[in-house]
Amino acid sequence: MKKAEAQERVKKLREEIKRVNFAYFSEDTNIVSEDVRDALKQELIKLETAYPELITPDSPTQRVGAPLSGRLPKIRHVTIKESLQDAFSFEELDDWVTQMQRELGSHVAFEFVSELKIDGLNISLVYMRTDKKSESEYELARAVTRGNGTEGEDVTHTVRTIEMLPLKFSVKQKDGPDIVEISGEVYMPRAALERVNKEFAEGDKFANPRNAAAGSVRQLDPKIAASRDLNMFCYAMDLSSADAFDLKTQTEILEFMKAHHFPVNTKYKVFSSIAKIHPMYEEYQKKRTALQYDIDGLVIKVNDRKKQRDLGSTAKAPRWARALKFPAEEKTAQVLDIQLQVGRTGAVTPVAHLSAAQLAGTTVTRATLHNEDEIKRLDVRIGDTVIVRKAGDIIPEVIEVLTNLRPKSAKPFHYPKHCPSCGTDLIRPDGEVVHRCPNPKCSAVRQERITHMASRNAMNIEGLGDETVELLIKENLISDPADIFFLTAEDLLQLPLFKEKRTENLLESIDRARVLPIDRFLFSLGIRHIGAETADLLARNIAWPLKRHSVEIEDRSLQHSMFQEKKTMQVEGIKIADVVKTMQKLSTEDIEAINGIGPVVAEAIHEWFQEKENVQLLEKFDHAGLVAILPEARKAKQIFEGMTFVITGTLPTLSRDEAKDMIKERGGKVSGSVSKKTAYLLLGEEPGSKLDEAQKLNVPILDEKAFRDMLGA
Repeated sequence: MKKAEAQERVKKLREEIKRVNFAYFSEDTNIVSEDVRDALKQELIKLETAYPELITPDSPTQRVGAPLSGRLPKIRHVTIKESLQDAFSFEELDDWVTQMQRELGSHVAFEFVSELKIDGLNISLVYMRTDKKSESEYELARAVTRGNGTEGEDVTHTVRTIEMLPLKFSVKQKDGPDIVEISGEVYMPRAALERVNKEFAEGDKFANPRNAAAGSVRQLDPKIAASRDLNMFCYAMDLSSADAFDLKTQTEILEFMKAHHFPVNTKYKVFSSIAKIHPMYEEYQKKRTALQYDIDGLVIKVNDRKKQRDLGSTAKAPRWARALKFPAEEKTAQVLDIQLQVGRTGAVTPVAHLSAAQLAGTTVTRATLHNEDEIKRLDVRIGDTVIVRKAGDIIPEVIEVLTNLRPKSAKPFHYPKHCPSCGTDLIRPDGEVVHRCPNPKCSAVRQERITHMASRNAMNIEGLGDETVELLIKENLISDPADIFFLTAEDLLQLPLFKEKRTENLLESIDRARVLPIDRFLFSLGIRHIGAETADLLARNIAWPLKRHSVEIEDRSLQHSMFQEKKTMQVEGIKIADVVKTMQKLSTEDIEAINGIGPVVAEAIHEWFQEKENVQLLEKFDHAGLVAILPEARKAKQIFEGMTFVITGTLPTLSRDEAKDMIKERGGKVSGSVSKKTAYLLLGEEPGSKLDEAQKLNVPILDEKAFRDMLGA
């Protein structure tokens, strides 16, 4: 075949392979057999081998790049990634609709899109604009895992091996956005998992398709990922791109992606009410095992994007969407033993040790029994056969005892009076169902506190897992979380399996944690009731004293030895001693005044910072040279400090959450009700009774333009 003929044949082969792949992967349609698909690709490979100059980056044969040499780099997301709030019944969905109508008005009707909830790995695809002439052309620039929602791992090298994914697309629009972000779920079909698992020994097999997909995407060598038949379904686009393309609904986004050959799961449907979704839910609950891929429920979204913007998001999830999960899978198992587990707050939880049971693709050998009351209610005994369920497909729990199968040798469980770790008398505070170990020096409590401090959402100290912490405590190298920052290379090198590289990596990770955001520091302390969201509220709403501080870290830049001199870096932040002073000045009422913090949480925070042992721990952190920095948002001028705003009605361009963030970022608070203390009422269209209340109290009223003028925007 001459070059001109080969060039024409290559072009047609590529188009046909893309068409066949799109039909197979996106529309579940076999327009040709798998043998034919393979034959087409093999012919293309032969022609490109004969004429290498005809190879193009977007050819189906060029989806494999060069292997990476080390750890996957971190990439910041174009937009923050949120998690969906779960629902487990239609009653919960009805409550959700009521909440949305309370926000937008009882007269508001909603149209919903129901999509299959693919059980895979969330990936964001970033396409960069390459042509700004007659039409907007885009090319895949990177693919990023969800990570912590703000940044994820760069997995472009493996994701580009997914054959059905377009590496380029074009839009007949001159003024398209410079960046388009498409999000979706990478998954592995069940048949592919079965084939891949044949390559591994029994103990090394992937437990389920999701684990296999995640493990394959994170491979350093893209050839491995390419060999595993990964697939992807796309379902979301960043807000600014959707606006630029004038896509007014979720269905228009899906249709746009389909039209540009993105793989979209076509089994979505539009409904005028929640009740009408029920048949689809039951249909796929029954046929989920017959699908080529795993699903664990439906995702239900408000179709209208304007209403999505008006509803906004909480700190964690969009208010306009819910994940309706299928009933948790249940299996039977035998209770081999019941043991107590001590947590970081001293809470003592009974855990049933079970004969192995397969639940949702994973092997379960332990399940929570929650507390003493639950053991009595279930009448669970050692030796019983029980029904185990994964609540939300995550936490295994015992839900029922099959008493007809109870053997004569079954033993009742008597709740111990003493801590299983340190022997201290357990207490059960009034009004609580949980027993607690009150001993702050309990080794189990200490270990859980230190492990929590080092966790990813806290100080993120890599290499400081359960086993390492246990070993450090056992060797008397640490006794509390602050001791971590006084570890030396000499300390670590005396431990089993701690060679130079592992020691160096851990010390570098500890050094990085000497400067961290104030919200993560507060979360790392393990204060009871204080999760990441509450820590963020404290970080954003307290007037922290900012100063320039010097932070000393080991200089390992030469890489030839761990024993380097210290170097100093300048940081604008808060010394831990100033964190203590600031928190001790706040009363319970001051903390409770922060929107989103209730009396129980406020009291827990206040009491924690008054306790002598906790203050001593913080002083130790201060002596270690830790400096807390403000979240990025708090770097804005605090022009609203001490002011409380109330928002009513629909703003022309801002969602309520966007307006709230703008206020909070500048030191203000947002309340749900008008009072004499209200500084301003931010007024939108179709306001409620809050306008009348504000007028009666002579509260100043702002429209969005006046509000933006205050911001200088």
